[in-house]
Amino acid sequence: MRVHFLGDIALNGRYNEMYRDGINPFETLENDLEKADYVVGNLESFAKGDAGENQFKTPRLTTTVDTLHYLKYIKLDVACLANNHVYDHLESGFKNTVGFLDKNGIRYLGAGETIKKASEPLILEKDNIKIGILNYVDADTNPKIPDSAQISANYFNVEKVIEDIKRLKKNVNHVVLQLHWGGRVEGGTYPDFDQPKMAKHLIEHGADLIVGHHSHTFQPYEVYKGKYIFYSLGNFCFSDYWFEGSFRPLYNRNTLSAILNIAFTKSKYTPALYFYRNKIFFFESLVGYSTSFRNWWFRSFLKVKPIWHIYYLHLKYVLPLKHFLYRDDIKMREKFSRIYSSLSKKCKNDD
Repeated sequence: MRVHFLGDIALNGRYNEMYRDGINPFETLENDLEKADYVVGNLESFAKGDAGENQFKTPRLTTTVDTLHYLKYIKLDVACLANNHVYDHLESGFKNTVGFLDKNGIRYLGAGETIKKASEPLILEKDNIKIGILNYVDADTNPKIPDSAQISANYFNVEKVIEDIKRLKKNVNHVVLQLHWGGRVEGGTYPDFDQPKMAKHLIEHGADLIVGHHSHTFQPYEVYKGKYIFYSLGNFCFSDYWFEGSFRPLYNRNTLSAILNIAFTKSKYTPALYFYRNKIFFFESLVGYSTSFRNWWFRSFLKVKPIWHIYYLHLKYVLPLKHFLYRDDIKMREKFSRIYSSLSKKCKNDD
């Protein structure tokens, strides 16, 4: 059984305009995706509803039911919905989205109108090979779903996940975890310090494959006890966009992604990564692209806590400042004025 796993699928921003204009940005990928028995991806943009948006959540990603037709272009079979944008457009938007999925034969998991529905696994089957998928969202990604919401997401809780793995393991050949996690290092090219420890703990308790999302970047992967851990596959597709008067651009790190192709047999599996850059209007194949240096740096240095802390400080403070200073839509004088104002406000809060 061949299964393609995709990263974050966000049909937001310019994808809405392109669909209205009849543009197919996925044309160069269609032949590759057709080679799979199943295509599984994290659907991170939900259609607009008629009851407003979740004002507790920022930013919010927006698509339309019409633009969701792009999911048929990429041959999506399974949509993972346990992510931090599942309630962006309240119950109405959620129902519009899953209504489209149901109508077009796209199965989904990780969220539903009840906790029971949200927690259900999904089983893929071909030639007596059974793959069980479990989908969770970590609270540190800030879904901001209020207690009064009429939908539920499948939240990550390690004890619950282990019980789910054990229960599912009895009925399938392989258990795959789809994890929306690593909220503290969103935008980072390496996982949070404790993620490798958690991933290995889950493999020790029966998980066969871990596929991560949320960072919007491709992150290193590693092998533990013969099982693969892909911390994040990056953005399968994602558009820059405006939100509440602020432009949210894509940086170079946000455009690198990989399609993970897994060939499953009953007793084992073989992975292959196909790298590309998401140029929004088209996809650039990166034949021969290698992550060996990044994987080596991750294994050799970033598992040392002091070095990881230096990386984290750079990610949280240096990189945003660098990106801000390079913006060409704001004059330099205004940039320094904003920086000074921000620092002054922080000093007052510290006092």
